[in-house]
Amino acid sequence: METLATQEVGAVIGAMGRTFQVRVGSGDYAAKRAVSCLVEPELGDRVLVALHDGGCHVLAVLDREREAPTRLVAEGDLQVSTPGGRFTITAEEGVRIVTPAEAAVAAGKVRVAADEGSLALGALTYVGEQLVAQVSRVKTVARSVESVADRWVQRLDRAYRFIAESEQVRTQYYEVKAKAAVNIKAEATLVSSGELTKIDGGQIHLG
Repeated sequence: METLATQEVGAVIGAMGRTFQVRVGSGDYAAKRAVSCLVEPELGDRVLVALHDGGCHVLAVLDREREAPTRLVAEGDLQVSTPGGRFTITAEEGVRIVTPAEAAVAAGKVRVAADEGSLALGALTYVGEQLVAQVSRVKTVARSVESVADRWVQRLDRAYRFIAESEQVRTQYYEVKAKAAVNIKAEATLVSSGELTKIDGGQIHLG
């Protein structure tokens, strides 16, 4: 059944939930926001409304006098699709994504480029085949760190470790090779073995 409709221009004078009170030349009406009108009307907005047998709908927001933020609102789920094209978001002062639920990103490749970054997480789980990092400086502050790996290789020019209390190494085979010298200093040094202890050198000085 076709329903005739007339369009008028008016102002939003009130809002209650999903219903807006609009004032046009023919009077005041309770209007709903049309599905195609994604911009949420605000008080004082100049709007285009459609009057029909089923009621009144706000079709579009035409003007806004005060500098209120423009809010795009959709009832229920909102999907944006660009088949065969790109989707770009550009903002001069920043972009924020806020949700109390899950934020998921699924892509063939993800790139993030920024002058400065900050990440605060209660728990982080990383599962991947390979991780490559190229950085100038890394600083980590943590109460507890645990690493589990089948193979761990480090290639360094210099390495320094400052341990306040104690360090324990438990392994089946332990080997240290130095081209120049090995220097161990302590108030007490204890070397014990169950079967063999061997010291071999061109010169051996004791005492």
